[in-house]
Amino acid sequence: MTSQDLWRAALHDFNNLLAGLQGVLDLSHPTLPLDKRNRLRLESTLEDGKTLINMARALALGRHPDQDLASWDEWRAGLEARLEPISLLFQCPIQLVGPEEDAAPWPTPSLQDWAAAFTRQVLPWAAPGPLRLQATVSAEAWNLTWVGDAPLPTALRPDPSTEAPKNLPSFWLRDVSERLGLSIQETPGGIVVRMARKTDR
Repeated sequence: MTSQDLWRAALHDFNNLLAGLQGVLDLSHPTLPLDKRNRLRLESTLEDGKTLINMARALALGRHPDQDLASWDEWRAGLEARLEPISLLFQCPIQLVGPEEDAAPWPTPSLQDWAAAFTRQVLPWAAPGPLRLQATVSAEAWNLTWVGDAPLPTALRPDPSTEAPKNLPSFWLRDVSERLGLSIQETPGGIVVRMARKTDR
């Protein structure tokens, strides 16, 4: 990814963001407050905007949050908070199923952010859903499975084609997956993402 690629992606995605905001205004009554559906669309679009800003900042400056470990309950709550806006936007329930309460801690926050951004990419294929996200942990790895037949986004394939989308989420997902050492595999049961656990953990 070059700086020119980043600029083009940023301009393209923020143009889409503004179009989304305009769409909410166009579909709402000009003299009445926003109804519940349009308010949810507006809130979801604004959350998308915040996410895009954070992605652009990370890609441009190479600044990433410090990594830590959190209990499964804390990790799940953090991911569910990130998933709620896109679930509302696509009107597609997301079921996050995980290990028992006494399971090993999970890495935060980058894996949560990555999982939320990846879900945003595959959710259109799952709607109206529900989309099931299965989390498991072993001595070797943390594993996330997006159950279903959604295709792996082109930008995350081992050798993406020249026609792969050149947008901020695609660039960011690939960058973070390489930084975290994620392995991504399409299986008959869904897309499986694996993050190896270090032996000193």
